[in-house]
Amino acid sequence: MLSNIQTYKLSSLEWEQYKDIRLEALREDGEAFGDSYGESLQFNDSHWQEEFENPRSLMLVARDGVKTVALAAAYQEEGEKMRHIAYVWGVYVKKAYRGKGIGKKILVELIEEIKTFKGIEKIDLNVNTSQLSAVWLYEKLGFKLVGTLHNELKIGTQYFDEHVMEMFL
Repeated sequence: MLSNIQTYKLSSLEWEQYKDIRLEALREDGEAFGDSYGESLQFNDSHWQEEFENPRSLMLVARDGVKTVALAAAYQEEGEKMRHIAYVWGVYVKKAYRGKGIGKKILVELIEEIKTFKGIEKIDLNVNTSQLSAVWLYEKLGFKLVGTLHNELKIGTQYFDEHVMEMFL
């Protein structure tokens, strides 16, 4: 199965693929992301296209044939004091494809791409504390848990905590 999966960097011309998988991620696993499905559904096409304008960002997808099955994204911080940090966000694998090594494959490639960013020394990410498989995978890849943000996300009346994780390169 994993041998059929190809990962690649999305270009700005492929913004609709990004939009589709991102909306699916927000709909299927809303507690895992800071953005909401309802709000994101209201964005016009130019919003989705603008996601590609930052030269310090990248979006990778994994495909099974022509079907997009996973997403992982990152950006380099811009400010003088923070540009040594990359931030991973939007990691998602379709439910039918979980547990098959696709998350690891796309994250390993994302980390390798991040290493090509000029001046990057560290990678940060936040992960919902209930996403145990994701926390385990990040730790396996070398991320360290450095803290927990309590009540970081609120969906309706329910709060969710997030772990802060980092990896030094």
